[in-house]
Amino acid sequence: MPIYAFAIAGLTPVYTTHDLARAGVTGTLPAYEPWLKTPAGAGQSIDVVNGTSSIGDLTVEVLDPSGAVLALIGTSDPPLEGQAITLLVGYPGTSWADFAVLQSYLIYKIVPSDGYTSYLFTCRDAQLLQKKTIYTHPENGDVLSSSNPWYLCGTPAEIMQAVSLFALGLAADQVDLATLQMLDSPAENIFCNWRPFQFALTSSFEAKQFLETSVYKASGLYPVVTPAGQLSLRSMRPPAAGPVPVFTFTEDNLVALPKWDRQPVINEAVWQFDYDGSSYQNYETFAQATSLSYYDQGQQFSIQSQGLRTELGAFAFTEWVTSRLFQRFCGVAPGIRGGAPLLTLRAMLMTLPVWVGDYVALTHPLMPDLTTGVKGVTGRVYEVVDRQPDYAKGQMQYKLLDTGLTGMGAAPVWGTATVGATIY
Repeated sequence: MPIYAFAIAGLTPVYTTHDLARAGVTGTLPAYEPWLKTPAGAGQSIDVVNGTSSIGDLTVEVLDPSGAVLALIGTSDPPLEGQAITLLVGYPGTSWADFAVLQSYLIYKIVPSDGYTSYLFTCRDAQLLQKKTIYTHPENGDVLSSSNPWYLCGTPAEIMQAVSLFALGLAADQVDLATLQMLDSPAENIFCNWRPFQFALTSSFEAKQFLETSVYKASGLYPVVTPAGQLSLRSMRPPAAGPVPVFTFTEDNLVALPKWDRQPVINEAVWQFDYDGSSYQNYETFAQATSLSYYDQGQQFSIQSQGLRTELGAFAFTEWVTSRLFQRFCGVAPGIRGGAPLLTLRAMLMTLPVWVGDYVALTHPLMPDLTTGVKGVTGRVYEVVDRQPDYAKGQMQYKLLDTGLTGMGAAPVWGTATVGATIY
């Protein structure tokens, strides 16, 4: 019997689905009221190819038997909208200190229920903070224009930090700095050797759209929001140490057989870069000949980025990103024929620590293995690209992307005699 708790930062009481004391929750209990209805859950969906992520949307309903919730809404200064919230879960007999964080969101709006007996708190993840239009230069405060451009240069992670921390004014703890620094580290060897972007921003732009279309898509990255509510990034390329599953799904923790779908085959890519203020001066086209020969069709990957510059290595960078894209989605990677498999799993609630961007393994004796033509898979490695909890039913739904990660080893290291290592 899960016990859910809904806490608004800096305010009391905490709203819970059960009476904590009667449920035997131990430790120092907060001031609480058992007025919370079991929430439906909120998820996050990733588009790996286009570098986008949905904004998680969570609605929680709090009963108001005495009018105290209405009084809190009406007298809170500042207003509750925009305040941080945390959704937690625990179980009878556990310590309050051991309640786990499920989501850290921001209150978007509050409305009464139809009968005015409760209030619905609609909350969204931290990407909501990036859905803002930037009009002014963050260094001088004047309006962006051709005579007052903002020159934004660096790696994708550096640009994400500049937009989030300087232009949007977010606090440092709202950004997953450790992961961003890891992406730029020599150990990962993704962006440490080049800073391929240099933007000259002369007009207003929406932060989230700009980052996703001009930076993430062009870099093989996609945004995620961590369980702690921090803005973070994940790379299309696995870590240098190789993809390490954080969890294994089996028939013992699934509630149904996995459902199958396929990603489109991508075997063409067209890039445009070297923007001069009015048009793109360079383009590059790639085609995966084997895939085109096999399928005689496909989907074109098209990207325009005003920040990619030839003098900063744009040609080499686009070739590298495209090679990674083809390796995953062109349908001729070792062991995968056709579009990349996309599985939908329904699992038990206790799998909820699995997060988007994680690598997981799947072992199931009844699932067909399309790579070998036999029934049953063992330790197949997938990337989690969608996560949808259903707290009311006590279940989790995940979408897992298979792009041939199984058996992929660590990247080679300069100066070693590693033989047969995977080349990234």
